Amino acid sequence: MSAQPTFIIGGTLPAGTGHLYGLLSQHPDIYLAPPMQPECNFFFKTHEYEKGIDHYRTRWFSDVAGEKAIGERSSLLLSATWAPPRVAKHLPEVRLIFLFRNPVHRAYANYRFTALAGFEDRSFAEALATEEERMRQATERGRFWGEIQPHSYFTRGRYQEQLDAWLEYFPREQLLLMRSDELLADQAGGLAKIYRFLGVDDGFDAQDFSDFSSPAVIDAKKQAELRQRAPTEFDAAIQRIRSGEPPKSDFESEVRQNVRSGYEPLEPAFYRALADRFAPYNRRLAPMVPFSIEDWM
Repeated sequence: MSAQPTFIIGGTLPAGTGHLYGLLSQHPDIYLAPPMQPECNFFFKTHEYEKGIDHYRTRWFSDVAGEKAIGERSSLLLSATWAPPRVAKHLPEVRLIFLFRNPVHRAYANYRFTALAGFEDRSFAEALATEEERMRQATERGRFWGEIQPHSYFTRGRYQEQLDAWLEYFPREQLLLMRSDELLADQAGGLAKIYRFLGVDDGFDAQDFSDFSSPAVIDAKKQAELRQRAPTEFDAAIQRIRSGEPPKSDFESEVRQNVRSGYEPLEPAFYRALADRFAPYNRRLAPMVPFSIEDWM
């Protein structure tokens, strides 16, 4: 019988869970399920969950070889209010790591990621203004899109609602809550905290491999049209852009021409307005987390 996880990196997305995965995977006492595209998210995706817990264990944990801590990365879990009872049913003692990012920055990064992938054809402002309607439309398309909700930029930043759902099923001591920028400010200290939470040697020195380059789309509408024209070749082009490889066809070159390195920062007035929208949710979150979020408000 395959092993099962003792911990899950459960979100949020995007908030540095990939960076954390890369750091933790270096520790000799930690097993992390191999990175696949897409991420595991077994307890998030109903069509995966319905395959059964044995499928989960076999697919993701067949190579465990006696490590003290066994984990996986499912960055959408925090936002999935239907996931806590599923996880609690099968993994009642699992430890959960949640990274919280300034919700304005998280929303904008989520938008850029979605636009780069060709699933967004509107400006960030337009996407926020139409989010509720697009979420309703996604739900009407069926269960898969109702769960994925690719345009849930603001809603996924309402962290206190999501955390409440997890605390209903898990005791506070099984959750490690951290700011996403804590590892950047103090990698050694942040990792030591996580190692102690997982019960492994907290003196291990992981090597920082980080490359935080963030390609961005020039024209979101054109990017969506390119995806629709040739989805498979488009995905290959995006993967090569992210890995720094040259294009392999004229079509891939066209995709690359619509992508630039770096992105335009939000206008200060736009940032302030969005921060004000998040403020009521952040005020409710503040007493729930062991770190200050005053700079988010």
